[in-house]
Amino acid sequence: MRGDRGLEEITLADRATGQKRSAKTRWLFVCVGGVPQTDWAGELGVARDEGGYLLTGCDLLRGPASWPLDRDPLYLETSVPGIFAAGDVRHGSVKPVAAAVGEGAMAVAFVHRYLANG
Repeated sequence: MRGDRGLEEITLADRATGQKRSAKTRWLFVCVGGVPQTDWAGELGVARDEGGYLLTGCDLLRGPASWPLDRDPLYLETSVPGIFAAGDVRHGSVKPVAAAVGEGAMAVAFVHRYLANG
């Protein structure tokens, strides 16, 4: 990164080839390989992907995870009916905090729906 009073330019390096190129920019978003802390979910039988992220909603219907009820899982519902996941821990999430906040609000609505209808 380079800049006198703020970010002005970044240098990108291809780790496979060693080739470098510079790009002018004033903005940078860095996502450093987070690891989901989901061991607790595995102990409860909640299905996870190979990276440890929780499978929810329609992703449960596309893979080896089994869904025990006659209805489809709700959007943020895990493989254990009534347990919901939101934010970075969820398989396929987009990771920004704003998305996690929105999913958290949705999860509350789904919990109410689940409690009312089973």
